[in-house]
Amino acid sequence: MKLPLLSCAMLLCALPASGDNSLLTPRVVTALTSIDAVPSTSGLNDAFTSPEAALADLQTLARDPSIELGIAIRAIRALPGYCPPPPLSCGPGTGVHETLISLIGSYQSLPQPTAQDLLRLRAAVEALGVTRTVLDTDVVLMLPLLMHPSRDVRATVVRSLRSSCDDTATMALKALKLNEPTMQVQFAILSALRELEHCAR
Repeated sequence: MKLPLLSCAMLLCALPASGDNSLLTPRVVTALTSIDAVPSTSGLNDAFTSPEAALADLQTLARDPSIELGIAIRAIRALPGYCPPPPLSCGPGTGVHETLISLIGSYQSLPQPTAQDLLRLRAAVEALGVTRTVLDTDVVLMLPLLMHPSRDVRATVVRSLRSSCDDTATMALKALKLNEPTMQVQFAILSALRELEHCAR
């Protein structure tokens, strides 16, 4: 057996039995275990056999908390690649938007999130920002996360809000800048505010 196939087989054996392993064929596992980059849309389409199947199965993998963390995060990050082409919006009614908002809401509401939960939350927030269609309702959903105990979560939310062009987001970031204790998040806030200024021009 060739080395890539052997690696895929070993990974499949290590995946939780409760996950939807029927979706994780060797080709899918290979496509979703790229280390250096987000899986390409064309590669995923080939692995899942079609764009429609790829989107549906990526949504399933992204929502399944029992799927191996690395695969779940890459599935989440791959979703923006399935946004409708311009001038259409990747907003409400699209599978990508609904999945990301559902994930953010689910992981945000956990009373005692694990480290893996926080990584999945950050991946969903990051992916929503990549769609560049952050809406007023999305901003309202994410604003409480600006007070999250994790600086990494706060920084991810700040970066996602850069594309919102929302006055509420701008005001919240200016208020956060006054009280934010970490340089990492402060730098993210300054960068986000610079981008949001262009929306008002």
